[in-house]
Amino acid sequence: MSPSRLAFVWEFEQQLESDRLREWFARAHQREVALQDFRDAGSLRRFLHSEAAAGNQKPEIWRVLVRCVQRDRTPEAVVFVLGLLEPALGKLTDDFEGSGLNADDLWQETVACALQALANPRLTKRGAVLAGIVWDTFKHLCPWLENELEHFQRQVPLLEAPYEPDLDADPEWSDDKAALAYWGRRAGIAPAALDLILATRLGAKRLSQLANPKSAAYHRLHHARKVAERRLQAWLLRRMSFGR
Repeated sequence: MSPSRLAFVWEFEQQLESDRLREWFARAHQREVALQDFRDAGSLRRFLHSEAAAGNQKPEIWRVLVRCVQRDRTPEAVVFVLGLLEPALGKLTDDFEGSGLNADDLWQETVACALQALANPRLTKRGAVLAGIVWDTFKHLCPWLENELEHFQRQVPLLEAPYEPDLDADPEWSDDKAALAYWGRRAGIAPAALDLILATRLGAKRLSQLANPKSAAYHRLHHARKVAERRLQAWLLRRMSFGR
C-alpha cells in the first residue's frame, strides 16, 4: 500500500469519530429510511466492508450515500464516502502494480477521479451504484494513465534487441517459458503482469478470453502487459550491453 493511500486510510479512521461527521450522519439518518438500522457512521462502515450477504441492502445503501453526499457535500461526508470506497479504489490501483507508474501519484489521481464520479447527478439512477462509481472513476482516470504510460514508454524506448537470446546455450533455458519467467523476475516485473505475458504470449490465451474487450478490465490488462513487456525488453537490452 502506497504512503498516500496509507495516509488517506489513517485520515478516514480518525474522522469516523469526529463531531462533524456525526452531525452529517445524523442528518442523513433522519432523511433516509435505508440508514435506520445503523446507529453511526462506524457501524455502517463495518457493514459495507463485511462479506455478509444482505440481498439488495448494500446496493440501496450505496445509492442513498451518494444521494446524501450530493445533497449535503461537507468535507467530512466526502472523506467518509471515499473511505468507504477505499477497498474498491485500491483494487483498481492494484491492477497497475508493476506498470512503472508512481504508486502515490496513481492513488491521488484515483481519489480525484472518484470525486468527479461521485458528482455525477445520474449516478443514483443506475442499477449498480458502486460499480458505476468504479467505472466512472476509471473512465476519468484513463487520460492520466495514457499520458503517464506514454511518458514511461518514452523513458524506456522500444528498441529491437541487437541479437536473439540463445535459449539453447544452457539446458536450463531450453524451455522458453522458464527463461521468460526468470528474466521477468530479474527485471522486477510484478508476478501478475509476468503471468499475463506468459499466458498470452507463450501460452494459448488471448486477452479477450480473460476479459471482455469493451470492459475496463480488458484495458487494464492491455496496459499492464504493454508496459511490463517494455520494461522486460529494456532490462534485456541492458543485460546484453553490460553483462549480468
